[in-house]
Amino acid sequence: MSINRHLIGNTIRLTWVSSDITPSTIIAAVYDKNETLVDSASMVSSGNGHYYHDHTIVDSGQAFYVAQTLATINGKPYKDRKRFQAILGEV
Repeated sequence: MSINRHLIGNTIRLTWVSSDITPSTIIAAVYDKNETLVDSASMVSSGNGHYYHDHTIVDSGQAFYVAQTLATINGKPYKDRKRFQAILGEV
């Protein structure tokens, strides 16, 4: 399994694409390696079934995180989780 690496201070975009069905709720969340919630927000619709949330990686040292999107459609949850690592940039 590959883990994406992102520089501390950068912003990553969490996305969800839904075809022909509008979710009743759609939330993006970021958890640390201990599954403690770091950030969460309702995702923004950019039209045509595309949703996004921008997350800025805070300077908490190099660490591993899980980015999760959760959409509720017809009362059922649909979840997507991706791991990433926050890294320090080289000067």
